[in-house]
Amino acid sequence: MGSSFSPIEKMLDVLAERHTNYPVHEVLLTRLCMHIQGKLLDNRNKMLKDRGINDTLFTALMTLDARENQSIQPSELSSALGSSRTNATRIADELEKRGWIERKESDNDRRCLHLHLTQKGYDFLCEVLPPQHESLKHLWSVLTAEEQQQLETLSRKLLGRLDEMDSKA
Repeated sequence: MGSSFSPIEKMLDVLAERHTNYPVHEVLLTRLCMHIQGKLLDNRNKMLKDRGINDTLFTALMTLDARENQSIQPSELSSALGSSRTNATRIADELEKRGWIERKESDNDRRCLHLHLTQKGYDFLCEVLPPQHESLKHLWSVLTAEEQQQLETLSRKLLGRLDEMDSKA
């Protein structure tokens, strides 16, 4: 049985034959990264689905937990999640409905709203994190510590180039 990436590799072989100077290796690396990212997200969502949550809601809770006083403004949540303010509002609505966050007015400015992680939300995170951690340890144990460091270094280098390309656009 081939890997889940085999159909993409076959497609690239055909395209390389069909198009002159087709950058097979560069396209392969790009598609491989995208394929792995999709598989990582699918794997994470499968683990979280058993708890009735998805990666976006989980990441929002983790973002709140990582903040001072476990509190954040909706615009900051939107930014942290890389989503629109409308989507961040939808996420906050869902978290509030589950009792995992509360919306509170700022002590300093009544026009300013803050999202606060509730004890129920924190307790939920404490239940979900240990199996998440074990799953991640299992996943990354396929690489040695040196390979993990190499992957991190290469990923950061590639990210730096992408950031550079974004700033020129």
